[in-house]
Amino acid sequence: MFSLTTIMISFLFGSMTSCEKTKISTPPGDPVPIELSLKQKEVVGSANKFAFDLFVPIVAEKKGAENIMISPFSVTSALSMTLNGAAGGTFDAMKSGLRYDGQTLDEINETYLKLMEDMVPVDSRVIMEIANSVWVEKKLTVKQPFMTALETYYLAEARSFDVTDDGAVDVINGWIEDKTHDKIQKMLESLDPDLAMLLINAVYFNGKWRYQFDKDDTQDLPFFVTPEAPVEVPMMYQKENFAVAGTDKATLVELPYGQGNYSMVVMLPDEGVSLEEVASDLNPENWAQWMEYLSNGTTEVELSLPRFKYEFKRELNDDLKNLGMGIAFEPFVADFSNISDQGLFISFVLHQTFIETNEEGTEAAAATVVGISLTSMPPQPQVININRPFLYFIRETSTGTIVFMGQVVDPS
Repeated sequence: MFSLTTIMISFLFGSMTSCEKTKISTPPGDPVPIELSLKQKEVVGSANKFAFDLFVPIVAEKKGAENIMISPFSVTSALSMTLNGAAGGTFDAMKSGLRYDGQTLDEINETYLKLMEDMVPVDSRVIMEIANSVWVEKKLTVKQPFMTALETYYLAEARSFDVTDDGAVDVINGWIEDKTHDKIQKMLESLDPDLAMLLINAVYFNGKWRYQFDKDDTQDLPFFVTPEAPVEVPMMYQKENFAVAGTDKATLVELPYGQGNYSMVVMLPDEGVSLEEVASDLNPENWAQWMEYLSNGTTEVELSLPRFKYEFKRELNDDLKNLGMGIAFEPFVADFSNISDQGLFISFVLHQTFIETNEEGTEAAAATVVGISLTSMPPQPQVININRPFLYFIRETSTGTIVFMGQVVDPS
């Protein structure tokens, strides 16, 4: 951990005139502990491992050329709901892909219920909203234990839809827009004719900084997309006490929201170090160590942070297959018999996010949609019942020579 008394954490390679920060209000109290059982802590740890395993390859793929944002909590919520419907090898593959190898389904379900119930009200200065829903197409016959599990542990709203109704996609998108305060819009473009079920999670977050930035201190300054290509951006500034930690490749600074139950941890690569190099070190062990460093106290920091606002959307099919869930996406192979006796498979997992960070705080939203489709049956064989008189021909196919021909009127 850094031992300097003052550290400049900056996203620019220049300097900034120091201004005394205006105290906006008296900071709220300390974080309220959310008590988890040992097994619940293990589920959260497994979900965080999944988060890193999902995120790191996406960062490597983009090679620093695109803004990225995912909500691991949203993705794991939607897929954990789906897990309740899986059976056999599909259940095993999904459970392993989600990194839940050491936990039972009951432990997973109970943990998500606990998180939903306790994470939402924990800080009055932070708005945290979580919503789940299950949408059943009219042609699908669903088993009640599956629906009961989703309603009990994920507080999921049960809805129905008709895939042939042109207005159905607007109704579903409207639910997502409502639950994300219109930050995630028009997520679905259309509904496939074989679509049988949608499992949807939506998350909305709006947190005020514990120490807000003064807008008068914000200046347009260079942000170096690459060392040779700076762009002018609104750069916020404040001098305040923050938790800071260092790795061999980066510096971390933690910015708390509200009373501190939620925070933003910014990880700034050292000069000459790429985002991919820093991301490659993301794993549960390193993360736990870095968070321990950050918990050791605060130091005075002159902090420069750009305002930013963007959206991100990605279909996660290939990412999840790479994590070992391929069987769940295979028609005629996937086993979702705990949902229905009709053949089902995951046809898509779509993820969309939004974030805006400014002087007051951060507004963010995410939605994950798991599409489950009916397995399209192969074309049924044409029925030809030769139960009346017929002709026949026996030929040599290469020359076309007819060797025999005849008629059958009475086979007996």
